[in-house]
Amino acid sequence: MIRKFLATLILCTLALALPAESMAKKSEAQIQAELDKFVLAYVDKANKRMTINRKKPQIVREKGRYVARFTEIDRQSVQAEVRQSRSKHFQYVARLRYHELTFESEGKTRKEALKGPFRVVRERRLTEMPRYVKGKWEN
Repeated sequence: MIRKFLATLILCTLALALPAESMAKKSEAQIQAELDKFVLAYVDKANKRMTINRKKPQIVREKGRYVARFTEIDRQSVQAEVRQSRSKHFQYVARLRYHELTFESEGKTRKEALKGPFRVVRERRLTEMPRYVKGKWEN
């Protein structure tokens, strides 16, 4: 029992003696893992927040036919790389690359256009630069 007490006392003393910053530092692998988690959540939120999305496509009449259209980020195209930042305001910056796809389906009626099948008619390649600020990723 005394040994446990002394071991705990030594650990506490060492923890207090070490600078807090060195204990809080994370490895680049941990930072990358946090970035990967952030990116997937970010893409899911972005796809849900788009006003014209998979669940609520835009329907327009073009050349006597109905066209249902929506845009979303392709999850499989997402790439994120961590880089050391030169800024004094944040330690890391990431390069987030992804493809934004626009899908369309045509039909004689609105229902037919909504039914699909949807095909990709446009692809945009986009890049964003999220920052690691105060222990978390933000965009």
